[in-house]
Amino acid sequence: MPLGSFPPGEGPLLAAIERSGMLGITSKQLATTTGRPLSEVESTLERLSGRASVLRVGKGLWIVPRFAGEPSGGEGFLGPEWYLERFLREADLPAAAAYTGEIQFNPNEELPVHRWWPYVQGFSADFVRGALRTYGIRRGATVLDPFSGSGTVSVEARLAGAQAVAVELMPVAASVIRAKHAWSVSPAALRRAGNDLVRRARVTAPGAPPFLRETRRQFSPGALSTLLRLRAALANVRQGEVRSLLELSFASILVASSRLKRSPCLGYARKPEVGPEGPYELFRLAVERIATDLTTLRKMGESIGPPAQVLERNARSLPLKDEVVDLAITSPPYVNGMDYVMNYKLEMAWLGQARSYEDLSRLKSDMVACDNVSPVTIGAYRPGPLIEGDEWLQGILQDIRRNIASKSVYRRRDMADIVAKYFDDLVPVIGSVHRVLRPGGRFLVVNGDSLMAGTYVPGDLIFGRLAEKVGFEVERLETARERRSGQRRDFRLRESILTLRKPLSS
Repeated sequence: MPLGSFPPGEGPLLAAIERSGMLGITSKQLATTTGRPLSEVESTLERLSGRASVLRVGKGLWIVPRFAGEPSGGEGFLGPEWYLERFLREADLPAAAAYTGEIQFNPNEELPVHRWWPYVQGFSADFVRGALRTYGIRRGATVLDPFSGSGTVSVEARLAGAQAVAVELMPVAASVIRAKHAWSVSPAALRRAGNDLVRRARVTAPGAPPFLRETRRQFSPGALSTLLRLRAALANVRQGEVRSLLELSFASILVASSRLKRSPCLGYARKPEVGPEGPYELFRLAVERIATDLTTLRKMGESIGPPAQVLERNARSLPLKDEVVDLAITSPPYVNGMDYVMNYKLEMAWLGQARSYEDLSRLKSDMVACDNVSPVTIGAYRPGPLIEGDEWLQGILQDIRRNIASKSVYRRRDMADIVAKYFDDLVPVIGSVHRVLRPGGRFLVVNGDSLMAGTYVPGDLIFGRLAEKVGFEVERLETARERRSGQRRDFRLRESILTLRKPLSS
């Protein structure tokens, strides 16, 4: 139906939605653009939606039907198949193979050691185990993960008898990885320490809550009081491996004791209220889980490798000698991916690893750029030569700027610069891994693509292009699973495994 055929209140809204194209537009943005009250806009959208004249997709975005699904209706839009075909051709690779194993972290929740820390962003232990077998990793070998997260690579490398090097900038993740390698602790000693901590907590006055403004909203009064008692009692435990395991147990129950969920981002959830006894019971279960696994590990004897070397630092510069690593496996933050600092601020605040929002902000500025990075940081950013010289990336950045310029309102108008900085932040990491990897060694990267401001960004493939410029050869590309865009749930994304190889001679 031509726009002029719609009732007067509907025509301008439909025209604005049409102009937003693939990018889409929210009801609030429509109200701002058309100058109409939000309530009127929302009721008009409901009428248009009822006649299928508009569609709602993703996080409250409205589009016209021709932009639904694969956006072939978008003029000049380059989608996943276009980039994938070109990447495979330029890298002289066959069609991308399908990885048939489990790639996500979920199965780890049932595995010894991996299950000590609830995590949702990592990859599966089975994937890492398969890679270690494929490349013959055993005692005497060194395995590196420059974005260690929950430590899956380091744990599996140690179980294979190898030396693991885990690099992680976020304090809570680094402390979790250290605790995950405290295998010399006696199970009986840990159980005694856990029981003693609960007994002392019951007669300890609650300490002051952490600095987070929403602390009292995040917990019921009873649960909050108990957690503050546990934390106060924990502060009096002598430093050492037992304390690291008790801290891990305590941190692992914070979300379960709260009104929050993490799936994958931290947010409020409807769930049963946790009373004052709840945290004590959750803590006991967490300690018992670790003690049980320590018993299993003791039966393995000398087949396991040494504790991981945990480096709490930025992976852009690794304090390792040249050509000492046999295999590197990682999953970097995805382009426009999660704000890890905000997602784990709860644990960092309760453990005293961050004492103010300024501490969180400083940590975020050191991490790979995400869409919550400070505007000041982005304002001071200037792209490096590999970013300026990449044809794909420059075209993508231009498209993002053009799409955002067409909207009267957009959350971050500097989004193109954020995307550029994201890739620029990865370049020195790729260079560091290339330097420390032995000739012929592999670098396995689990990564994904994204939809940004109506522009498709093949983050995994651009990572491969940058790695080639650093000196790697692209050996293989596998598709691990299908994903859905957070902006547009009807748009299909992928997660892939990129195998890079350092040539035998440069």
